[in-house]
Amino acid sequence: MRPRTRIALAALALAVATPAARGGEPRPQGPPPEPRERVIVPVFTPEPIPGVNGASWTTDFWIANQGTDAAVVFGVFWDCMIPECGFVPASVEPGRTFQPHLLDEAAAAHGEILYLEQATRDDVRFGLRFRDLSRQESTWGTELPVPREEDFRRRFSLVDVPVEEGFRQTLRIYSLDRIEDVDDVIVRVYRLDPSRDQPSGDADELLGTSTLSLAYAPLYGSTPIHPGYAEVTDLSTLAPLGDAQRIRLEIEPVAASLRLWAFVTVIHNETQHATVITPQ
Repeated sequence: MRPRTRIALAALALAVATPAARGGEPRPQGPPPEPRERVIVPVFTPEPIPGVNGASWTTDFWIANQGTDAAVVFGVFWDCMIPECGFVPASVEPGRTFQPHLLDEAAAAHGEILYLEQATRDDVRFGLRFRDLSRQESTWGTELPVPREEDFRRRFSLVDVPVEEGFRQTLRIYSLDRIEDVDDVIVRVYRLDPSRDQPSGDADELLGTSTLSLAYAPLYGSTPIHPGYAEVTDLSTLAPLGDAQRIRLEIEPVAASLRLWAFVTVIHNETQHATVITPQ
């Protein structure tokens, strides 16, 4: 079945009911009434993606239910006796860990939103790594966070981002809350001085400021499947870096009510060793 057909059926399923996943009570096929929790799978690749110097990048994504009750996850594609089961919420049994498919895998490289029932949200845990298949004998990959709503902020920094030669960096920014059709984000770039070891003195040197626009995928029904997203693969386009070797990125939305999360990947051009820098 084609991805767009899957999504259309998924959107239709959000408006109808399904038999009980547990306890004999009916459950909605879309996200449950408030309260619910949203989480973002920031990168998901159903097929390996070719990279530099023969690299082949893939993701390993796991969902675990560490609780004693079934936990319902919305946005996961799964199979059962009838095809429609792929478009209804997945009831994850207690103690079960599995590698899911996502509803819109073809577009999930820019993030996908999952919805968790409030009652069992703390029991649902995630594991997400990206790794280079061409070097899997020497590395098990690099872990990526799966941020929840509480991890999204109005303003934050990504500290100690290296911009030395021999490395490539990618900044990825996400939003859960769509304010406009296109939401703008301000990124300020500051030089870090590695010789500083005291808390008092001059503030970090501002190298420049840029404004980025978050792109949003179309809604299917009334439910967002993907977060707002912006990507920068050349940090020198944000500000003149000069001879800076390390920088701090300060990220803030233009709209006061918009919440964001972001991370930077730093990959060595020869070894393909990857480092992930997240808000701390």
